[in-house]
Amino acid sequence: MQLLFLGSLFMTVGARAQSTDSAQIKEAALNYVEGYYNKDVGRVTKGLSPELVKRIVVKDPSGDAIQTMGFSYFALITGKNTNTNLLNPDQPFKADVIIYEIGSNIAAAKVVTNKFKFVDYLQLGRVNGEWKVINVLWEYTSK
Repeated sequence: MQLLFLGSLFMTVGARAQSTDSAQIKEAALNYVEGYYNKDVGRVTKGLSPELVKRIVVKDPSGDAIQTMGFSYFALITGKNTNTNLLNPDQPFKADVIIYEIGSNIAAAKVVTNKFKFVDYLQLGRVNGEWKVINVLWEYTSK
């Protein structure tokens, strides 16, 4: 009986920790994408590691390449974001965060919005007790 109680206690504590991590991971992802949409550099930087690396595979008739952007450049373009060519211009902004996996200090998630013609795959890490987006691999979609 005691083993059953202890087992359920650990499962409850683990589920609560997982729930807290999920909420914090979602918050970091939303700080990233909603901050970008709203040109809020402070919010973007709150969700990102200062060592962020963001990449896209660029297709070209002469060959493919990987284009890389770091934290400082992304913060710069966030403040200059013109939000041109948005999907659903009459609808309020909505973002969905799908969390694929949460480890002890790493996580993987996907972010899609109803406004942007791209999808982001995020790798997050728990740094000094806070979840931060460390890597982003993204691509344009045909929405």
